[in-house]
Amino acid sequence: MAHNFNLKGNFPRGARGEFRPDSLDSPTLPARYYTDPEIYRRELEAIHYRSWCYVGHVTDLDEPRSYFTDRVADQSIIVVRGLDDEIRAFFNVCQHRGHHLLEGRGKLGKGISCPYHAWFYDLEGSLVRAPHTETIANFNTQEFHLKSIPLAISAGLIYVNLDAECEPFEQHMGGFGPSIESQIPDIGNFVAAHRLHYDIDANWKTVVDNFSEAYHIPVAHPQLAKVLDQGMDEFQEEYRWSYIRYRSRTGFEGLDLEPGLPYIAWQAWPHLCMLSLPGSQNLIVLRMAPNGVERCAERVDIYTPKGDAENDPNLLAIRDLFMNMFNQEDIAIVESVQRGFNSLGYDQGRYVCDAAESWFTEALLHWFHMQILEALDAFDRKTR
Repeated sequence: MAHNFNLKGNFPRGARGEFRPDSLDSPTLPARYYTDPEIYRRELEAIHYRSWCYVGHVTDLDEPRSYFTDRVADQSIIVVRGLDDEIRAFFNVCQHRGHHLLEGRGKLGKGISCPYHAWFYDLEGSLVRAPHTETIANFNTQEFHLKSIPLAISAGLIYVNLDAECEPFEQHMGGFGPSIESQIPDIGNFVAAHRLHYDIDANWKTVVDNFSEAYHIPVAHPQLAKVLDQGMDEFQEEYRWSYIRYRSRTGFEGLDLEPGLPYIAWQAWPHLCMLSLPGSQNLIVLRMAPNGVERCAERVDIYTPKGDAENDPNLLAIRDLFMNMFNQEDIAIVESVQRGFNSLGYDQGRYVCDAAESWFTEALLHWFHMQILEALDAFDRKTR
């Protein structure tokens, strides 16, 4: 599906020529896009500080006063459910001297107290008390509220955008939540049965790239290839998100499947990848967060209905296979690719695509790279 990407500048050029907007006739991004500290710095400001980023699920905040902390790129944030039952997000920094306010996740009392000088904020972010400031000239607590962050909820998933002037979530992500709900109607009530964290020696894009195509699965994931049929039942590519529905084979020992069950993948800008694997009720959410020019902090949340489903043998099999096989195989792949990007013997490859958009297509990889280039181009023009 063609999209009108707003690219005003020149396309990047590498050893094999200029990147092209036609995926059928284009070399890939030059290797410097994965190794250059200056490009990485621009990506933080152009992409990660200005995009809707997944941070959790509404059931992570099961009742008022519940909170969790997270990182969006290099920024620490707080997400909290207030006494009015509203979920809000703030930068995790005291307005007095910049001390971090909270760590981890849990439940608060009446508000948030800074561990440095005890400035105290309510759950709506207002500064309520600042010890020994009564006699300070021109001091007004109303000027020192926590800095809030735009927040959106769709299909039970929570997103934040560090840009106070961002476009509404639905502006580009409309239809994404309904797409999830159409396949997993009860997703708003799912809970995180398992959380996994991986520190990967690869640029964040290298990791997202790997998720963007199934071309490598028969070669790199021989066991997964026993689960995934090489065919697509549905393929939807929107401006900021995509949806693919495959079907299952019979599986293998430890993961008993009926053939033809749905195997579903979603991808959303900038670094959200999701799977719903056959055999149990689940949504596996992967966030490939930048953690340095050649580092990625991958977070994996495995959601399922609360209760007996959390111990479903097939879900446990999927978790173990994901932790101990599929993801370990992918980590080895992307770390090898990242090393290759630093080789004097490589700069660009080719997108393997066909007009029929067959199962192996790397069209979504090209689509992702077009968004990268558009965001960087817009940022460069804005800051000139």
